Amino acid sequence: MQLKLALKFGLAWCLLAMAQAREENSPEECEKNIAASLKDRICELRQYATVEGEDMDKHVQCVLEFQEVLGLLKIVDPNLDHAVNIKKCDGEAATVDASKKANTFYTCFLGTSSAPTYKVAMDFVKLIRAGKMHVEGKFDAGEVAARIKEVDDGLCK
Repeated sequence: MQLKLALKFGLAWCLLAMAQAREENSPEECEKNIAASLKDRICELRQYATVEGEDMDKHVQCVLEFQEVLGLLKIVDPNLDHAVNIKKCDGEAATVDASKKANTFYTCFLGTSSAPTYKVAMDFVKLIRAGKMHVEGKFDAGEVAARIKEVDDGLCK
């Protein structure tokens, strides 16, 4: 129990430090600076739709941080072996040009058994970075879903 809490605090600290150090890579900043070809699809993208093309490759590259995925997934769902899915998709991403790696990984990962956990984990990070949730206490996927729905309802009318 204490180890899980320590991992949550450590991960949150890393995520917040990354957000402060590289503010341009926060999901909100990525959405603000999204390519014109994707602007009218922002609500679709917030629901984790996959889109082909160079603009989406750049957008996903802006948002996705490979090194934090596994720790975050384990907080949300410690019972699933996410490492297998990460390795599978990392292998697929290794076969494409550097500019397409992030979107290839993302598209692959959303097709795995880890996809629902990934969505909740990324939503949790968005809420932490926006100051709408904190890491203290027990992780609650229902609260994450409710708060993201509030944000999405305000953005995607």
